[in-house]
Amino acid sequence: MNNLETAQQLFNEKELLTKEEYDFLVEHSPSAKDSMFHNFWNNTYLNLNVYSEVEKEDYDLRREMGF
Repeated sequence: MNNLETAQQLFNEKELLTKEEYDFLVEHSPSAKDSMFHNFWNNTYLNLNVYSEVEKEDYDLRREMGF
């Protein structure tokens, strides 16, 4: 797998990126920077291209209900 394919895979599949993964992604696909949210408290990046608020809310509800 080449660097561009690796960057595309990160962008399309990984929800939470480390600083190193973020730097790699932006180096190979600068436009991906617009789809990232920086979590300052743990220096990670939330990939808004993959993240789903609906799925998170469903997960939280199931967890609260004991499922």
